[in-house]
Amino acid sequence: MPQKNDYVNYSTYGICKIEDICFMKFDSNPKGRNYYILKPVHQNQATIFVPVDNQKQVDCMRPVLSPKEVDNLILSTKVENLLWISDRKQRSAEFQRILYKRDERELLQLISCLYLKAKESEKGLSATDLRILRKAESIIEQEFSFSLKTSTQNISNYIREKLGLEEINA
Repeated sequence: MPQKNDYVNYSTYGICKIEDICFMKFDSNPKGRNYYILKPVHQNQATIFVPVDNQKQVDCMRPVLSPKEVDNLILSTKVENLLWISDRKQRSAEFQRILYKRDERELLQLISCLYLKAKESEKGLSATDLRILRKAESIIEQEFSFSLKTSTQNISNYIREKLGLEEINA
């Protein structure tokens, strides 16, 4: 169970610090309940209130990966490939699902898939696929840079180096 001052990865907000766990009353629930009070690391003005008794929302909070877990996850991507979907609409829907879910393993597989596709195609990636690649990299960069205590600018190079991928020209 997450505790005060823990860091978690929460839904689309990314890395958050649990500032407090306290009882609060809101208009929507005058009886009140206990809430996790989350402060996103990269959004100073935001505050998120997660009801402790709402399992669906609590399940969106997951521990931040350790540096060793980051490396193991990256290396496991070498053997777990995401297959290219030829149909543009189906591919876009699947890629959007992966972005929304924010599972690091699937995001790394998506990034790897798009890098490999860009290298094998003379035309490179479509604008849509390139946008998806940049979004996936951005999500991964935020958590991995926090875990590895390095800048977000270094993470893409770090991942490409570990996976043996070449940078693509956008």
